[in-house]
Amino acid sequence: MSLHDLSEDIRVLAIRLPFRVGLYISSSDSSGGGESDEAELRALTNVVTYYVEDFCKSEFAQSVMLETLRFKSEWGGWGENIENTPQECKQLFDAITGQIDMRDIVAFKNNLLEIAIAVAMAYREFDSSDAFGEKVKIYLDVLMRQLKAMFKGETTESFDQMLNISRSEKAAINLLAQTLDIQYKVG
Repeated sequence: MSLHDLSEDIRVLAIRLPFRVGLYISSSDSSGGGESDEAELRALTNVVTYYVEDFCKSEFAQSVMLETLRFKSEWGGWGENIENTPQECKQLFDAITGQIDMRDIVAFKNNLLEIAIAVAMAYREFDSSDAFGEKVKIYLDVLMRQLKAMFKGETTESFDQMLNISRSEKAAINLLAQTLDIQYKVG
């Protein structure tokens, strides 16, 4: 079964989710103001475009991304009730489980989480009320993740990239990962 074989409401939901996931993460932290919103929207546009060009992803995910990009002129109207995005993810995956190949579902879930992380890393937002101790805690947390990854021979996001994810964005990403049933946690 393909994207176009799904019911109209589920197909539309799938097409909107890549954009809505990025917007959900962006709207989770308002401390960066308009400058952060612009940077995060550019990141969202770039990552959706990247997935359209990336033929290594699943056919289903790629067809969704193509449609998402095709409707780019409508993105401005897709921001209503953005706080419902995690529930919409659950609704979509409940609806397509058993209809779409599980490998395609897992690939699409991973794409959505990657979009969320890319948008969060697009701009460093520190709330002016963040205490010095909180900032030090964030730096130490990132350093510990880097060291753990190094000892395990794994790679991780750069120090600067990890610092770009605010506390609010981390909470939104973690909720999204939990909703998508992906074992991932931003520290």
